[in-house]
Amino acid sequence: MKIDFTGVLKDAWALFKRDRDLLLRIAGPFLFLPAFALALVVPDPPMPDAATRGDEAQALVWAQAVTDWAGANGGWYCLAYALSFFGMAAVYTLYLDRDRVDIGTALRRSATLLPRYLLAMILVSLPAGAGLLLYAIPGLYILGRTMMTGPVIVAEGPIGAFAAIRRSLSLTRGAGLPLMSLAAFGYMSGWLLGMPFMALDGAMRDGGQGNPVAIALVDAGAAAAATASGVAMALIAVSVYRRLAR
Repeated sequence: MKIDFTGVLKDAWALFKRDRDLLLRIAGPFLFLPAFALALVVPDPPMPDAATRGDEAQALVWAQAVTDWAGANGGWYCLAYALSFFGMAAVYTLYLDRDRVDIGTALRRSATLLPRYLLAMILVSLPAGAGLLLYAIPGLYILGRTMMTGPVIVAEGPIGAFAAIRRSLSLTRGAGLPLMSLAAFGYMSGWLLGMPFMALDGAMRDGGQGNPVAIALVDAGAAAAATASGVAMALIAVSVYRRLAR
């Protein structure tokens, strides 16, 4: 079935307007709070500089800094992402479960689906993340083709992580470019909304002289941008799945 970019966005927006109270009850604790906590109290990973690219010794120093950072903070990132994935699964369950469930039931059923959902998201994130780091477009294409993985786990279960990815690839065959555009819209919107807040955060933290209240407000803005992007991507995926799975 042909995917209409504008039609999908209109449907996603209509779902949000109709159910925003329910969606915010899920997004608040499971998308916003983890993102806010990461921005507020967990330091960013060390980034390579220009010297790292041409100096093997500098590259080794940077690699060791990343290893040390991961040992100290990786667990918090894993926990935050697990909570966010749980929230996304709950949104899918709210709309795509075979039974028309309420929010409490959606959360309970999402908990039972979480292990396979997490595995599927890890399997998707590895090639998509590599593609985004290299040239962006391959990563966005992978995100588009695998966009149905979460909805499939919820709507067509019991199904394993690998089978859900294969099912997503099957459903999206022939619709890769419009789905890549939708993935780019969700990904880039969140990045563009969040970048000013993260830049302000970095500027205020330099030298350790930033006002803690101001930093918290800026980090809350960055978390809100990430939350908006996550909710948008979930509702876009719901709209696309309803079209492709008819």
